[in-house]
Amino acid sequence: MARPKNPTDAAQPATPSEGEPEKRRAILHAALKVFAERGYHGCRIADVASEAGVAYGLVYHYFRNKDELLESVFDEQWRIFIGAIRAISEGPGTAAEQIGSVIRFALDVFRTAPEAVRVLILEVPRTPDVLRAGSTRQTFEVATRLVAEMVQRGQQGGEFRTDLDALVGAASVLGVLDMNLAGMVTGLLTAPLPSDEELERMKRQVVTAALGAILVPGSAAPAR
Repeated sequence: MARPKNPTDAAQPATPSEGEPEKRRAILHAALKVFAERGYHGCRIADVASEAGVAYGLVYHYFRNKDELLESVFDEQWRIFIGAIRAISEGPGTAAEQIGSVIRFALDVFRTAPEAVRVLILEVPRTPDVLRAGSTRQTFEVATRLVAEMVQRGQQGGEFRTDLDALVGAASVLGVLDMNLAGMVTGLLTAPLPSDEELERMKRQVVTAALGAILVPGSAAPAR
């Protein structure tokens, strides 16, 4: 093996080739599809590689194992959701309207990217090692605290009950959203591909249910 020209070269990380980021994204998108179709425990790394159109060994170049691949899929999808929560929080509207917008965004994602929602709702909870991962827990905490800030603003503005801790209120909102998405993913609450009318009905009902526990008694959930 040739020695590096400079002793410090040996400690330098390899520079990724120009196509590597695209290949990593292709693997993540393939994993999302395979996990959704076959279930996390029912597929192999080879299945992901075949779907992505890459060599089997290349998957291990980017991911140590299948757990890390699922964790990376989770992180990528939740970054999108957290980005949406931040944007909504920094935009106009009352706290109740903003929380309603967060819920509507999540239900729209179910319509446009059902595979992503299926993996997040059904596959991640079945994989304890991924749930225990530090980055996964931090992601949950960030999302919950962002919603808790909305709840706190609503409490200060007289929209929401003040006898609830803001974090408890946020967890309640996200819990209602999670359970209703699970019902939609499994076909219990809607068709696999709901119509526009059916989706709008679900949005109204989930917003009403999620806000019902935190709104000041006698208040109504925002129509939009």
